[in-house]
Amino acid sequence: MKITFITSQYNRISGGNRALFEYANRLQAMGNEVSWYVLGKPARWYRIDHWQRIMSKKVTLLPPKTIDWLENKVPISVLSYNDERLIPDSDILLATAWQTADFANRFPESKGKKFYFVQHHESLWAREKNKAQKTYYMPFKKMVISTWLKKILQDKYNQQAEVMITPVNENSFYREEANQDNASRVCFLHHDYDWKGYRDAIEAVKIIRSRNCKIDPVVFGEKLEDPSPLYEEAGFKFEYHYRPTGETLRRIYASCGTYLCASWYEGLGMPSMEAMACGAALVTTDTGGSWDYAVDGKTALVSPPKQPEQLADNLARVLNDEALRNKLAENGCQKIREFSWEANSLRLEKLFKESLAEAE
Repeated sequence: MKITFITSQYNRISGGNRALFEYANRLQAMGNEVSWYVLGKPARWYRIDHWQRIMSKKVTLLPPKTIDWLENKVPISVLSYNDERLIPDSDILLATAWQTADFANRFPESKGKKFYFVQHHESLWAREKNKAQKTYYMPFKKMVISTWLKKILQDKYNQQAEVMITPVNENSFYREEANQDNASRVCFLHHDYDWKGYRDAIEAVKIIRSRNCKIDPVVFGEKLEDPSPLYEEAGFKFEYHYRPTGETLRRIYASCGTYLCASWYEGLGMPSMEAMACGAALVTTDTGGSWDYAVDGKTALVSPPKQPEQLADNLARVLNDEALRNKLAENGCQKIREFSWEANSLRLEKLFKESLAEAE
C-alpha cells in the first residue's frame, strides 16, 4: 500500500511525534510505501520569503535521519505552502492533528482513503477551538489513542473510533534493578501550556517540603534551556534537564522512585507510561487519557486535576511508604507491558486494508 502521513510538524520532541514515526517506520518495514508530509508554515503575507515559498511550489525533501532524537527511516517532505497538488496520490491518507485534517478534508479520492489519528481533544486548548471541533465531524475513519478520547468522540460528536493505545518502546524504556537510593527523587515535566499542570506540580512539591518530607524534584522539558526562571518562580533550585531523549531520558526515569503527572487532561500521557516502564511509581491526576493505565491504588495513585493539596497527599503516601511505592512500581510496569507495538502495527495495517476492500 501507498500510505501518506500528513503532520503539522516533525522535529518537536513529544510522545505523539514519536508514536507517529514508530508507526511510519514499522509500516514501511512491513513492505508498504510510506510518505511523510509536513504542513507549510503559516502565511505571512507581508514577508518576501513567504511569497518566494509560494512561487517555488515545491517540497523540501529531508533525508530519513534528519531527527537526532529517534531512529527515523522515512523521508520527510516539508511543503513550501499548503496545496493539495503537492501531495501524491496514495491508497491511504492519514491526518494526525486538527490542522492536517482541515487541510486534507477536501482532497479527492485519488489522494487516498482518509483516516484521522486523534491523539488529543485539541479543541480544549487549541487557539482555533471551533476549527478543531469541526474536524471531528469530517468524514475520516477515526482512530484514537485512549478510551477517554473514544468516549469524547462518541458522547460529544456522535463519532465512532478505533482505540489504539500507544505502546512504550520496550527497547528504549525498560526497568533495571530496583534502587532504594532513588526513593526521594520525583520526576515531572515542565511545559509552558497551563494544562500540563507544571505549576500544580511545583505547588505539590512546596506542600511536601512544608511537611518536612524529603523530596528531590527532577524536572525535564524542551522549552527552557536556562532553568533560572523556573528556580525563581519556585523559590528553590532543583535538578533540571533540557530536551533529554533516548538513553538520557531513560536514565532520568530510572533514577527516580516516583513520576508525578499534574496535567488537567492528556490524550494518553506518554511520559507517565515511559516512567512506569522504567520502574517509577506513578502519582497522577485523573487526566482522562490515564484511564487506560492508571488504576487508583493498584498501578498508580490518582487525584482530581487542579487540586495540588490532594496531589501532595498522594505524593506523601508514596514517599513515606516503601511497600506501597514498590507495589505501584511493579504493577505499573506490568501494565505498560500489556501494550504491544507489533500488535498495534498489524492491526493498523489490517484497518487500512479492510478500508480499501470496502471501497472496491
